[in-house]
Amino acid sequence: MNKRVFSALIGAGLGVAALGRAVMAGDQAIAQTEPESYNCLTREVFTPEKKVWCDRWNTLQNGTYRVPTGAGPEPMFETVTLDNGEYNRPGELLVSLANEPNWMAFGDLNGDGKEDAAVIFGVAEGGGSAIVTYLTAVMDIDGAAQALEPVTLGDRILLNGPTTIADQRINVSQLTQTEVINRSFVADSTSLSELAQLPSPERAGMPDGTVVFSQTATYAVRVFTVAGLPRINLFNRTTGRQELNGAEAIAVSSVEGITFTHAGSTTAGQPSVQVSIAPNGAQTIEVNDIVQTNSASVTGTVTYLPRIAMPPSAVLEVSLVDVSRADAPAIVLASQSTVFGDRQVPIPFELVYNPDQIDPRFSYAVQARILVDGQLRFINTSRFGVITQGHPTEIEVQVDPVSR
Repeated sequence: MNKRVFSALIGAGLGVAALGRAVMAGDQAIAQTEPESYNCLTREVFTPEKKVWCDRWNTLQNGTYRVPTGAGPEPMFETVTLDNGEYNRPGELLVSLANEPNWMAFGDLNGDGKEDAAVIFGVAEGGGSAIVTYLTAVMDIDGAAQALEPVTLGDRILLNGPTTIADQRINVSQLTQTEVINRSFVADSTSLSELAQLPSPERAGMPDGTVVFSQTATYAVRVFTVAGLPRINLFNRTTGRQELNGAEAIAVSSVEGITFTHAGSTTAGQPSVQVSIAPNGAQTIEVNDIVQTNSASVTGTVTYLPRIAMPPSAVLEVSLVDVSRADAPAIVLASQSTVFGDRQVPIPFELVYNPDQIDPRFSYAVQARILVDGQLRFINTSRFGVITQGHPTEIEVQVDPVSR
C-alpha cells in the first residue's frame, strides 16, 4: 500500500470534518480554537516561530514510537522509527502520522517547563485497509523526544475539533451520531491515561456532590464534583487544620478503577492526595504518598429482587451512618457513589471510617439508594446494622423499588 493510498484511507478512517472552524454538534455550532500550525514543505524564508514549529514537526516525522499490534484489550507493542511520517513493512504493518493541520499540538504536559507534543497516527496490519487510530505524546520534543505508550481513539473516528494541549492535558473532541465527547488525557512517566468523564446532570443523571467521603484516624477526605469537575477536601485531625478546601483534582479511569489525585504544592503548603477506588469498591487513600492504614471499613454489595436492568447512567449511593439518636438526623461517617456503567447488581462497595469514632454502645447501619436521571428508584426499607452489637462489617444490602 503506497503512501498516497494510505493517506486517503487514514483521512476516511479518522473522519475529520471542518477542523479549526465552527463545527456542528446537533443543531448548535461550537466555536473551535485553531492552534498554530505551518506548512513546513514550502520554500519561503522561515520566521523564527515557523522554524521552531517545523523543527518539532520534523522530529515527529522521523521519531521512534511504540505501536500496538494485534487485536484484543492487551495488545503487544512494537517499536518503529518513522521515515517522513511513515513506517511500512509491506504486507505486515503500516504506520502513518496524521499530518494535516490541527492533528498535532505542542505544549507542556508535565509541568517541567519543556515543550511536549501530542500526535495522532493510524495503524493498518496484514496489508489490509482496516485502520485503528491512536493518540500518543512525545515528551521533551526539543530534547530527548521520548514517545509514550499510546491510547486508542477508535476505528473510523470522527473528530469535532483540533487536538490541543492545555492545563497539562491533551484534549481531543470526538463526534458520535448522537453527541460530542470531549476526551482528555494526561501523561505519566511511560504512558497516556484518559481522564474519567465524571458524572454530570447531563451525562449521568447524577447531580454535583460527594463522590466519596472517607475517614481515618488522621484524616477526613471528601472527593466531590462541581460542574462535573473533581475537587478534594482534606481535614487533618492531628493539627485541626483544613489542609485542602475544594482543591482541583484529576480523575483517571482505567481497568484498575478510578483514581482522584491532587498533586499538592510545597510552596503553598498543600499536601498531595490520592483516592483510588477499585472495580470491587475497595479504596486506597494516600496523603503525601503515604498509604493511610489507620482506618477500618464496611464492605459488601447492594442488590434488589426485581428482574430489571438499570441504565448505564444509574447511580448507587451507599452510606455508613450513626443511627443511635432516634430524634435526630443520622450522622454520615462515610459514603461512596458509583455510576452503574455496564454493570448490574450486585454492586460492590467499601466504606472507610475512623475507628476512633465508633462507640460500642451506639448503633450503626448502611443505607443505600439508586437514582436514575436524578429520580429515586430504589432505597433500603430495612435496617442493615453493622459494626457494633454483634453486627458484621461485611453485608449484603437489599434495596426496594420506590412507588412512582
